[in-house]
Amino acid sequence: MIDPAEKGPLVKTLLDIPLFEGLDYIQIGELIDIGSIETPTAGQILCKSRTIDENLVILLEGTLYLESADGDFLDDLHAVRVIGEMGVFTGQVRSSQVLGTPGAKVMLLPAVELEELLEEDPQLAHHLFSSLIKLLYTRLHDVNNDMAALRNRADLLRGRVEELSPDDPLLAELFPEE
Repeated sequence: MIDPAEKGPLVKTLLDIPLFEGLDYIQIGELIDIGSIETPTAGQILCKSRTIDENLVILLEGTLYLESADGDFLDDLHAVRVIGEMGVFTGQVRSSQVLGTPGAKVMLLPAVELEELLEEDPQLAHHLFSSLIKLLYTRLHDVNNDMAALRNRADLLRGRVEELSPDDPLLAELFPEE
């Protein structure tokens, strides 16, 4: 249960998150009512790799660590953002895990209760799924741009390696003909 004194600032914070942007105060209040606030300990696993997310995690303050399933550091996740939306909304298994850090503060929305809320409020469900599609489009667009930049760098690298050692058999392995 979230302290009533925290609800006002929390409403504003949630409305600034793209996934929740445009919801009305009643809908935001319903989300807050099913949520809980936690301060994870250092290393506490909030989202475990190779599992289906049980909570939609909203990072309100601080930083969390994103790791691969093998425990390799991938990135710092900074407030304010939603984590685990893909797993919660699709039921798909996570490929990475999220760990707590000192000073982090999160809001947890249990997937089961969120699903019940979405079944009761089709307008809320429509809004969240539309926002999720926009978010996925943005991520896909960004990945495509990153891939194009990497492709350009690989082409430059290939050209340079060919200049230095044109007959090197490793070239065919590193840069197979398309």
